Amino acid sequence: MTLTSPAFTEGAAIPAKHTCNGVNDSPALTWTGAPANAQSFAVVMRDLSLSAPNHYHWVIYDIASGTTSLPENVDNAASPSNVSGAKQTFWSFGQATGYFGPCPPSGTHDYEFSVFAFSTPTIPVQGTDPHAAYGVITQNAIATGTLKGNYKQ
Repeated sequence: MTLTSPAFTEGAAIPAKHTCNGVNDSPALTWTGAPANAQSFAVVMRDLSLSAPNHYHWVIYDIASGTTSLPENVDNAASPSNVSGAKQTFWSFGQATGYFGPCPPSGTHDYEFSVFAFSTPTIPVQGTDPHAAYGVITQNAIATGTLKGNYKQ
């Protein structure tokens, strides 16, 4: 699968708009090349410059089949109103639900957005822990694609 964004290209800087220094809106994302049997999707954003399990900035899953993109500024809610049927976990650094953009303590950090396809309409995520959700996502995915960017505070 291929994941792209109109906000930035592979390996480029993520615009401040999508970070803690801006309005902190999630970037729009689009994917292509999903398997024909894909019945749902998930998107995960991780800070690759931090070690697991505390590096998740966004986990959204149970995105309906037929969906090939996420809009900019997905609602920060357990069930976002602008992505029908989807669910979101907390992010790693607090009890906030949904997207929280890059906010490195110092220097440049590398970030990875990943899209995952599933052969089922829902996946068995329990609770709101992003690390646990990521484990379920990676165990059940039938295809994936990534988009990497960076941000310097």
